Formats: sequence, C-alpha cells, structure tokens
Amino acid sequence: MIVLLALGVGLALAWPSRPRPFWPPIRSLGAENQRPERDGWVRDGRLPVVGLAGVLALAVSPLLGLAVLALVVARPRLAARRAAARYRWAVVDAVPEAADLLALSVAGGLTVPLALVAAARWSPPPVGEVLERAGGEIGLGRPTAEVLEGLAESLGPPAQPLVDVLLASERYGVPLGDSLDRVAREARLERRRRGEERARRVPVLLLFPLVLCVLPAFAFLTVVPLLVGSLPDLPP
Repeated sequence: MIVLLALGVGLALAWPSRPRPFWPPIRSLGAENQRPERDGWVRDGRLPVVGLAGVLALAVSPLLGLAVLALVVARPRLAARRAAARYRWAVVDAVPEAADLLALSVAGGLTVPLALVAAARWSPPPVGEVLERAGGEIGLGRPTAEVLEGLAESLGPPAQPLVDVLLASERYGVPLGDSLDRVAREARLERRRRGEERARRVPVLLLFPLVLCVLPAFAFLTVVPLLVGSLPDLPP
C-alpha cells in the first residue's frame, strides 16, 4: 500500500508535465529561433514538482524513486514526440485536398496570394490554418516568396512539394494546373501508404489486450470451473 500510495503521489505531482493539446502552436511564418511556449523546467514549474515527487518516492523505495523521476522526465518528451508525429500525419492527410482547392482557385483565374486565401477556407486543419495565416501576411505586405518559404517551414516536409510548385509559379511563372494535379496525386499515394502502414500495425497492437486480457479471461471462465468442479472427486 505504501508503495502504491507513493507512486500515486508522484504521478499526481507530475500532472503539470502532462501532454499538451493535439496541435502545436502555429508559429508566425518565416519566424526563426522562436522560443517555445514552455521552454524550461523552471519556467513551467516542472523542476520543483520533479524534486518533490522524487523525494517522496525515494523515502519509500530507491527503485520507486528512480522510476518516478524517469517517468516525470521522459513523459513530456515522449508526449512532444507523439504530438509532432500526429501533426506531421495530419499534414499528410490534408495536403491532397489543399492542392485540389489551390488548383481550382488558380483555374478560376486567381493569383497565388488570392488562391491561398480561397483554399484556406475549405482546407482541413492544420493546413487550412497555416494557409489562412499566409494569406493574411501577404495582405499585410510581406513578399509572397518569403511567406511561401515560411509556409514550408511551418508545415514541414509533407507540404514541401506543394510549396515548391507555388514558389516556382511565383518566381518563374511556371503554370500551376498540371503541377498541382501531380502534387495532389502523389500526396494521395502517400496518404494511402500511411493508411496501409497503420492497418499492418493493428495485429501487433492487438497482441497486448489479447495476451493480457482475453486469454486470461478465457482460461478463468473455462479451465477454472472444470478444476473447481473436479475437486470433490479427488481422493482425500
């Protein structure tokens, strides 16, 4: 009981280092060396929490204390990694629709800045939010090429082909129609590969509940009653 109590206290004290919301904050396009929203143990209050949790756990068990400290230290980093991966795959899922909307806007006679504004209204997040901010910054007078470079930085590698096509049109006058169609097709293939990869992971993920929950429950409901029923027939 004491060990479980100490572990519960340590996890409760580690609550300030819980994972943050799904979407990371969208930086201003083109901003460099921007400090994160919570960029230090002292600033976000994690250091005293980690120290107090470790002391309480160490008072009960050295191994438990080390485990609590490791959990509190590693959990925010793992959560940030998972959030970054989810953000990247969300961009992969949204790029095909964004490319189609940009192609329709350009085919309707809009320039690249106006096409960004039009596509931002209907593009899925997080691409739509970033496109909306890009259109706003272009409206404030920033050069379109500079804003597009910041667009690639904000969305990451999955959106790089789309940004390259827009930059080529803005700088060299390359036609956008066929290029955007090609980008949309390639993005759909990437999204399909990602879906197939996730589908292949399902059997592996199901092993944990199968081995630890289903099989023990099956054994308990089938084998244990037979053993209990045969106990009176056993010789003394």
